[in-house]
Amino acid sequence: MTAGGRLRARWSRRRQGLLLPWRLRQLPVCASTEDELSRWLATGAQAPLAVIARRQRFGRGQHGRRWQSPAGGLWISAALPWTAPAPPPSGLPLLMAEALAAELAPLGLPLVIKPPNDLMLDGRKLAGMLSAVVWRGRVARQLRFGIGLNGRHPMPVPAVSLRDRLGSRCPPWPDLVLLGLRALERCGRMAAGS
Repeated sequence: MTAGGRLRARWSRRRQGLLLPWRLRQLPVCASTEDELSRWLATGAQAPLAVIARRQRFGRGQHGRRWQSPAGGLWISAALPWTAPAPPPSGLPLLMAEALAAELAPLGLPLVIKPPNDLMLDGRKLAGMLSAVVWRGRVARQLRFGIGLNGRHPMPVPAVSLRDRLGSRCPPWPDLVLLGLRALERCGRMAAGS
């Protein structure tokens, strides 16, 4: 079974753990999941949407930094529909980090949030988050997030991956995708104050 097939099989079995009717676009490789999500939204697609790539050639980070994202990590960009009052945009990366840390908590890792948007493990970077509010006039219509989580691939210092720390206990890639989607939903609830 292909990686995409495994993801769809797990997705159908475990969907009950998610609250939103996600539409997913899985790519084996892309330049940037953020760019792919922007193109998808430009076609009129409605959130909640997520673009997930096995690899990125030009991943995007804070301050527009670019890097290559190898296979095995979670590289996801998502748009959540928004109807509540707009959350403060400056606080969204921290909320996303808190939500991702909460979803990773069952793994028993000593995670530390490094403001404004990094998740650290043993003083090394495990994940980074980006966020944005999409406005129509003065009304917030979407929250957008990007997550880069070092998962099942080795990372050179100063970064770290889940596999570096957990070895064979590292969740398989489809489970990392579901973990990321649950973190996105949790972040949306936190931003709404619920």
